[in-house]
Amino acid sequence: MTATPAGGRESKGLLGRVAGAVTERVVDTVDPDLVLERIDLNALIDRVDLDAALARLDLDRLLESVDINALVRRIDVDELVARVDLDAVVGRLDLDALLARVDVNQLLARVEPDALVARVDPNAIVARVDPNALLERVDVNALMARVDLNTLLAGVDVDALLRNLDLEALVRRSGIPDIVAESTYSMAGSALDVARRQLVGLDVVADRIVDRLMRRSDEQRLEGPPRLVGGVQASPRPDVGGARTRPVRRTVSGHYAGAVSRAGAAVIDWLIIGGLYTLGVAGFSFLLQMFTSTSVSGDRSTPLGIAAFAIWAFMYVFVSLAISGRTIGKGLAGLRVVRADGTAPGVRAMFVRTLAFPLSVVFLGIGLLMIVVQREHRSLHDLIAKSCVVYDWGDRSAEMPGPLSDFLNRAQPVSPSPATRDPARG
Repeated sequence: MTATPAGGRESKGLLGRVAGAVTERVVDTVDPDLVLERIDLNALIDRVDLDAALARLDLDRLLESVDINALVRRIDVDELVARVDLDAVVGRLDLDALLARVDVNQLLARVEPDALVARVDPNAIVARVDPNALLERVDVNALMARVDLNTLLAGVDVDALLRNLDLEALVRRSGIPDIVAESTYSMAGSALDVARRQLVGLDVVADRIVDRLMRRSDEQRLEGPPRLVGGVQASPRPDVGGARTRPVRRTVSGHYAGAVSRAGAAVIDWLIIGGLYTLGVAGFSFLLQMFTSTSVSGDRSTPLGIAAFAIWAFMYVFVSLAISGRTIGKGLAGLRVVRADGTAPGVRAMFVRTLAFPLSVVFLGIGLLMIVVQREHRSLHDLIAKSCVVYDWGDRSAEMPGPLSDFLNRAQPVSPSPATRDPARG
């Protein structure tokens, strides 16, 4: 083995320096772009042994020398996401394996319920719920079977519930006051109609007796003013299947009122006139004594008492007749004052009638006796004022009692009245 001469090492160092100097001159002279254009990168990469290169690469030192923040800042996230095929990524995911690796307890432990609920829009959720479909899926029987009514009722504070309940509004909405008022009105009206029918029945009986005593025929009997009485009275219903049906009451609406009904109305009116007069005098005397220490006597035997009572009675009758054509007594008895032809009377006629009433009382009451014997049951003050009194029950038909109607229907078939009989037939 021969030793390398010392001059050889110096010779090699010289050659290296020369080569380096030449390389630097070549690099400075050569254009890298021209060189790169002539290099086949694909062929070059194919000849590179990547495994050997990576094996010689120190990744730790490489990562330490990389500025991650600067690298991330240079990444265009939007462009990167736009180039990602999400469908392909999701398609390659194994959801079962992914979910198996998720720790649900740890995930829920990190969830803040208040913040989650605060971000939920209940209105949007309710708007998307189909109540019909939801109710159809509810098993009501199973739901009711699981409800403990005793426990549910035990938890209800009845006192607090009643305190918050508007019973008055509830009763008004239920219609109970209207039902009670209607029932009360109907019962009062029915009771009043019963009393009126009894008065009408007594009038009819009294008329029949007077007609027999005065030998009047049925053709001579007048039922009422021509404008109020028309057509044919009610007739009994025909038998159905051989069984007798309930008799139809005969109507007397618009007929001349008899003496019994008029006497009953007069009694009621005189009681009202006397009672109101007494109360009025007592009240006026009390007030006068309170403020002036003087009193007023209500004795009607003195001239002043007679005059005051007469004025009060006149005003009561006149004002009542002028306004409604009836006093309180006549209204309760189902009577009304009309003109002789059946039309509504005027104020002047009612003034004359009220003013002429005393003439019917004087001379032993002959003017009032005319109500019994006169065919139209008109008194003296009726004849003077050209008025008459008829049956009028308002919105209901004035009727005879059922037994009396049934008796008259059997005894005398209903026929047109003389006032409404066909003129062509005489």
